[in-house]
Amino acid sequence: MAEETDLSRTEPASPRRLQEARNAGDVPRSAELTAWVVLLSALAGLGWLAPRLTGALQMLTEAAFTHAAQPWSPVILEAAQAALWAALPVLIAIFVAALVAPMLLSGWVYAPQATQVDLTRAYPFKPLSRLFSVDAWFDGALALLKLALVAAAVGWTLASGWPELQGLVDGEPNAAFGATAAWVGRGVLALAAALAVTAALDAGWRWWRYLRRHAMTWQEVLAEAREAEVHPEVRAQLRGRQQQAGQGRRIDEVIG
Repeated sequence: MAEETDLSRTEPASPRRLQEARNAGDVPRSAELTAWVVLLSALAGLGWLAPRLTGALQMLTEAAFTHAAQPWSPVILEAAQAALWAALPVLIAIFVAALVAPMLLSGWVYAPQATQVDLTRAYPFKPLSRLFSVDAWFDGALALLKLALVAAAVGWTLASGWPELQGLVDGEPNAAFGATAAWVGRGVLALAAALAVTAALDAGWRWWRYLRRHAMTWQEVLAEAREAEVHPEVRAQLRGRQQQAGQGRRIDEVIG
């Protein structure tokens, strides 16, 4: 019956149904997209403030070695404070990215209904059924793809830069440091590009599954059209009765 019901949902979700889903807190979320945006913001902040951070850490290291016998020396505390202030913009950028990234796919959502108690969430066999769902298979395949892309990015970085670094072992320290920094930068960019592929796939999949889950049948489309012609007060009363009846059925199913 579940497959027949899914196959019968041939109509796209109406704006009203999507709005009701948003009011209930049901919106698409992509953990991969959020992680990629946070990583990108951290890399951008580190690249922008790299000279300042390097200088602050160097001063802190020198102060720690010079005044090792006095760990609470004012010089060490001042150097630690300077390092903290240097790293603070990066931390702020990561915090802002973690707040904004989930809204890139679904926008701002305020759903007080999501805080209400729903006994169907306590159904013990529901997590077990998710292990064999389509989303679980997609997550497994995406994890394998992510591992393969990361391995390819690391392999490409090692193969492209390692022979050159070995030739700079006996060279000038500044040239070796610059080549090493460029090598690490290429590796980080390759890793970010690999994670961008998985983030795009995951975001697209979550959005498609969200629209597919809220697809409608012809009967639901006609019922919504007829309900739209009813007076707003009567429509609100009918919706309240349907919600009460639906909650009662869910409770009976859980108890039964």
